[in-house]
Amino acid sequence: MNQSELERRTRALLDRVRHTRKPLSVYEMPADLAEAAVWEIGKVVLDAQNLPLVQYNTYRWYLRELSKLLRTKTGWDLALELEICLRKWVGYRLNLLLLQALACECCDRIGAMTLHESEETVEAKVKVEVGGANG
Repeated sequence: MNQSELERRTRALLDRVRHTRKPLSVYEMPADLAEAAVWEIGKVVLDAQNLPLVQYNTYRWYLRELSKLLRTKTGWDLALELEICLRKWVGYRLNLLLLQALACECCDRIGAMTLHESEETVEAKVKVEVGGANG
């Protein structure tokens, strides 16, 4: 995979990340909350794909790695790690277009949230899931 194989939206995302010093709202957030925030966004994209469970879970692992990058890296480091992450998961035979769509959607949606909004969204989702499991 080289830079020319990436969609225009993904190349624009990587350029924007490279030249932005402002961290995303999940930066330095606890791992479980960051993972839940990324999962809530990625789940919508994955559910529309009607993937077999094995593939669905593999993309979930990709989203877990993506959440780690978003909460620990910024700027040039984040852009480089995102590109390496895409290459890695393409090597595992995942669909490059779907990987890019997940990365772009997560970065765009999380980038638009403030830290307070992302924490509220995740906490509300956790309360609903815990309440549903107990009820």
